[in-house]
Amino acid sequence: MATAVELRESFRDLPKEDRQNNPDFSIRVWRGLSWLERAENAESDDLEGRFISGWIAFNALYGRLDEKQRPWGDREAMGTFLAQVWRLDHHRHIGKLLQKRQLRILRIIEDKYLCNRFWVSGGSPTKQIKRELRDSLAWIGTPKASNVLHLLFERLYVMRNQVMHGASTKGSKLNRRAMRECGTLLLEMIQSLLEVMIEHGVGEDWGNVCFPPDGPDTKR
Repeated sequence: MATAVELRESFRDLPKEDRQNNPDFSIRVWRGLSWLERAENAESDDLEGRFISGWIAFNALYGRLDEKQRPWGDREAMGTFLAQVWRLDHHRHIGKLLQKRQLRILRIIEDKYLCNRFWVSGGSPTKQIKRELRDSLAWIGTPKASNVLHLLFERLYVMRNQVMHGASTKGSKLNRRAMRECGTLLLEMIQSLLEVMIEHGVGEDWGNVCFPPDGPDTKR
């Protein structure tokens, strides 16, 4: 898996003119790399810090503005971004990672505390989780593996909400395993997503980047 330092070198190897002609792409990648590097360098016991930095890196990649300069909703922007990167992944970096980390992914999907339905409806999500596990096992390694990618990030998004909204105690023993597994997998996924973007995304439309450095009318 390529590190932030290695990915930054790959980004710099892209033709300068191409990078300058697509600031929405370049700003995303540069911001994402900066936070990915911070996540990679987090202390081994700073699980929350690693996850938070990782999610900021991911948010830097998927966040976008509509034609009225208003941010898209997280789930819509995230889903659109993941679908776009999946389409560009001609070398199957992401698909291979899903296969390689299959057991970890299934454990995350199986965790009822990372299932949004558990918190929203107050009911038991057991049947839903069993169905999702069965489907994921059937999909990994096939063209339908994109469904597993989206499902995985739905689970990671629940962890994100717990941490970002102060619904989790720092260092709590209750979610240590989940926090460790989510953080580790999130970083690996971001590395793969960035690898695909740098290899194939410089000519793509990624939407208007949020908070461009020079303001809404001038991007560098």
